[in-house]
Amino acid sequence: MKRFALTAIGRDRPGIVASVTKVLFEHDCNIEDSSMTRLQDEFAIILIMTAPDSIDMDSLREELKRIEGLMSLTIHLKEIEEGPAARGPGSTHIVSVSGYDKPGIVHKTADFLSEWGINITDLETKIIEGEDQKIYIMFIEVSIPEGMDTNTMSERLRDLGKSMGVTIELKPIETYESL
Repeated sequence: MKRFALTAIGRDRPGIVASVTKVLFEHDCNIEDSSMTRLQDEFAIILIMTAPDSIDMDSLREELKRIEGLMSLTIHLKEIEEGPAARGPGSTHIVSVSGYDKPGIVHKTADFLSEWGINITDLETKIIEGEDQKIYIMFIEVSIPEGMDTNTMSERLRDLGKSMGVTIELKPIETYESL
């Protein structure tokens, strides 16, 4: 089996997911992991898929090129290392950030987490129109290394939030085992 990463982005409209996944299905590709979302007026797809070794790559690329034109997308296909999917530790905590919108919130938070060896596994941001200012909301799923003192980490994140004029909270992700 071959493994690929595919990204696609373009102005949001009905049929993007159906068009892209139809080409993949017709080429015997199997979508293993994906994230597809609308960001303002743009729609973005990123996915990991497998395909048989016998896949006709020229045909696949030609069909994806056709869909690019038809749906006004930019599509990138990248072959990735063979073998089983590499899976690191899963998400253990959620970091939530909220406050008035200003440049640097994502960078400063991500940089802080990186310095502590905390891996970001998912990140989502939204702006909510307030009465007089925009409110920025960010949710980050993270994988905190085993043995790290989460109480201390939570305090440090609150301090970081205060320095940026936002509120930052750290909460564990509850699993079925912990319920």
